[in-house]
Amino acid sequence: MTNFADILDEAPTEVKAPPVLPAGTYVAVIQGRPEYGQSEKKGTPFIGFTFRIIQAEDDVDSDELSAMGGCENKTIKRKYWITEDSAFMLDQFHQDCGIDLKLPMSRRARSEECVNANIGIVVKHRASDDGQKVFAEVVRTLAVE
Repeated sequence: MTNFADILDEAPTEVKAPPVLPAGTYVAVIQGRPEYGQSEKKGTPFIGFTFRIIQAEDDVDSDELSAMGGCENKTIKRKYWITEDSAFMLDQFHQDCGIDLKLPMSRRARSEECVNANIGIVVKHRASDDGQKVFAEVVRTLAVE
Protein backbone atom coordinates (compact mmCIF):
# COMPACT_ATOMS: atom_id res chain seq x y z
CA MET A 1 0.00 0.00 0.00
CA THR A 2 1.41 3.38 -1.04
CA ASN A 3 1.65 6.03 1.63
CA PHE A 4 0.82 9.70 1.19
CA ALA A 5 4.41 10.92 1.58
CA ASP A 6 5.60 8.60 -1.21
CA ILE A 7 3.05 10.09 -3.61
CA LEU A 8 4.08 13.64 -2.71
CA ASP A 9 7.77 12.81 -3.15
CA GLU A 10 7.27 11.57 -6.73
CA ALA A 11 8.30 13.84 -9.62
CA PRO A 12 6.05 12.88 -12.57
CA THR A 13 6.81 14.32 -16.01
CA GLU A 14 3.23 14.05 -17.32
CA VAL A 15 -0.36 13.93 -16.11
CA LYS A 16 -1.57 10.35 -16.22
CA ALA A 17 -4.95 9.34 -14.82
CA PRO A 18 -5.41 5.75 -13.64
CA PRO A 19 -7.40 3.50 -15.97
CA VAL A 20 -11.17 3.51 -15.55
CA LEU A 21 -12.91 0.34 -14.40
CA PRO A 22 -14.40 -1.22 -17.56
CA ALA A 23 -18.17 -1.05 -18.01
CA GLY A 24 -20.16 -4.19 -17.22
CA THR A 25 -21.43 -6.33 -14.38
CA TYR A 26 -19.39 -7.24 -11.31
CA VAL A 27 -19.84 -9.13 -8.06
CA ALA A 28 -18.81 -6.98 -5.12
CA VAL A 29 -18.92 -6.87 -1.35
CA ILE A 30 -20.04 -3.87 0.69
CA GLN A 31 -16.89 -2.61 2.38
CA GLY A 32 -17.12 -0.70 5.63
CA ARG A 33 -19.98 1.20 7.17
CA PRO A 34 -22.16 3.60 5.20
CA GLU A 35 -21.07 7.20 4.80
CA TYR A 36 -23.58 9.97 5.51
CA GLY A 37 -23.26 13.45 4.03
CA GLN A 38 -24.72 16.21 1.88
CA SER A 39 -24.14 17.21 -1.73
CA GLU A 40 -21.96 20.27 -2.25
CA LYS A 41 -24.27 21.98 -4.75
CA LYS A 42 -27.74 21.70 -3.23
CA GLY A 43 -27.10 20.24 0.22
CA THR A 44 -29.14 17.12 -0.56
CA PRO A 45 -28.51 14.44 2.08
CA PHE A 46 -27.05 11.13 0.93
CA ILE A 47 -25.89 7.79 2.17
CA GLY A 48 -22.88 6.29 0.40
CA PHE A 49 -21.48 2.79 0.11
CA THR A 50 -18.11 1.44 -1.03
CA PHE A 51 -18.12 -1.69 -3.19
CA ARG A 52 -14.98 -3.85 -3.26
CA ILE A 53 -14.93 -5.73 -6.56
CA ILE A 54 -14.64 -9.52 -6.19
CA GLN A 55 -15.04 -10.66 -9.77
CA ALA A 56 -16.04 -9.48 -13.23
CA GLU A 57 -18.89 -11.10 -15.13
CA ASP A 58 -18.81 -12.16 -18.80
CA ASP A 59 -20.02 -8.77 -20.14
CA VAL A 60 -16.85 -6.99 -18.91
CA ASP A 61 -14.17 -6.55 -21.60
CA SER A 62 -11.39 -8.88 -20.45
CA ASP A 63 -8.69 -7.01 -22.41
CA GLU A 64 -9.60 -3.70 -20.75
CA LEU A 65 -9.69 -5.39 -17.35
CA SER A 66 -6.28 -7.01 -17.90
CA ALA A 67 -4.82 -3.67 -19.05
CA MET A 68 -5.74 -2.11 -15.71
CA GLY A 69 -4.30 -5.01 -13.72
CA GLY A 70 -7.53 -6.92 -13.07
CA CYS A 71 -10.22 -6.13 -10.55
CA GLU A 72 -8.48 -7.32 -7.39
CA ASN A 73 -8.38 -4.60 -4.70
CA LYS A 74 -10.50 -2.24 -6.83
CA THR A 75 -13.30 -0.27 -5.20
CA ILE A 76 -16.07 1.97 -6.45
CA LYS A 77 -18.56 4.09 -4.53
CA ARG A 78 -22.23 4.94 -4.94
CA LYS A 79 -24.36 7.57 -3.24
CA TYR A 80 -28.09 7.24 -2.65
CA TRP A 81 -29.92 10.53 -2.27
CA ILE A 82 -32.22 10.68 0.72
CA THR A 83 -35.36 12.27 -0.70
CA GLU A 84 -38.95 11.07 -0.93
CA ASP A 85 -38.63 10.63 -4.71
CA SER A 86 -35.44 8.57 -4.58
CA ALA A 87 -35.88 6.49 -1.39
CA PHE A 88 -37.13 3.56 -3.50
CA MET A 89 -33.61 3.15 -4.95
CA LEU A 90 -32.17 2.71 -1.45
CA ASP A 91 -34.94 0.18 -0.71
CA GLN A 92 -33.99 -1.76 -3.88
CA PHE A 93 -30.34 -1.69 -2.81
CA HIS A 94 -31.28 -3.13 0.60
CA GLN A 95 -33.29 -5.87 -1.07
CA ASP A 96 -30.39 -6.66 -3.43
CA CYS A 97 -28.18 -7.00 -0.32
CA GLY A 98 -30.52 -9.75 0.89
CA ILE A 99 -32.51 -7.79 3.45
CA ASP A 100 -36.17 -8.75 3.82
CA LEU A 101 -38.10 -5.48 3.51
CA LYS A 102 -41.04 -6.99 5.40
CA LEU A 103 -39.03 -6.88 8.63
CA PRO A 104 -39.83 -3.78 10.71
CA MET A 105 -36.48 -2.01 10.38
CA SER A 106 -35.58 1.59 9.50
CA ARG A 107 -33.66 2.44 6.34
CA ARG A 108 -30.75 3.52 8.55
CA ALA A 109 -30.68 0.14 10.33
CA ARG A 110 -31.02 -1.72 7.02
CA SER A 111 -28.09 0.24 5.63
CA GLU A 112 -25.92 -0.78 8.58
CA GLU A 113 -26.95 -4.42 7.99
CA CYS A 114 -25.53 -4.25 4.43
CA VAL A 115 -21.90 -4.24 5.63
CA ASN A 116 -20.06 -7.25 4.11
CA ALA A 117 -23.05 -8.23 1.93
CA ASN A 118 -22.35 -9.65 -1.52
CA ILE A 119 -24.09 -7.78 -4.32
CA GLY A 120 -24.06 -7.47 -8.08
CA ILE A 121 -23.29 -4.05 -9.54
CA VAL A 122 -23.61 -2.66 -13.06
CA VAL A 123 -20.90 -0.16 -13.98
CA LYS A 124 -21.22 2.35 -16.83
CA HIS A 125 -19.03 5.20 -18.00
CA ARG A 126 -19.95 8.88 -17.72
CA ALA A 127 -18.14 11.86 -19.19
CA SER A 128 -17.28 14.83 -16.97
CA ASP A 129 -19.27 18.04 -17.51
CA ASP A 130 -16.47 19.45 -19.68
CA GLY A 131 -16.10 16.17 -21.61
CA GLN A 132 -12.40 15.89 -20.73
CA LYS A 133 -12.56 12.90 -18.37
CA VAL A 134 -14.41 9.61 -18.13
CA PHE A 135 -15.66 8.22 -14.83
CA ALA A 136 -16.92 4.75 -13.92
CA GLU A 137 -20.12 4.78 -11.88
CA VAL A 138 -22.47 2.21 -10.40
CA VAL A 139 -25.81 2.66 -12.13
CA ARG A 140 -27.65 -0.33 -10.71
CA THR A 141 -27.40 -3.15 -8.18
CA LEU A 142 -28.51 -6.75 -8.46
CA ALA A 143 -29.09 -9.57 -6.01
CA VAL A 144 -26.37 -12.23 -6.11
CA GLU A 145 -27.63 -15.79 -6.30
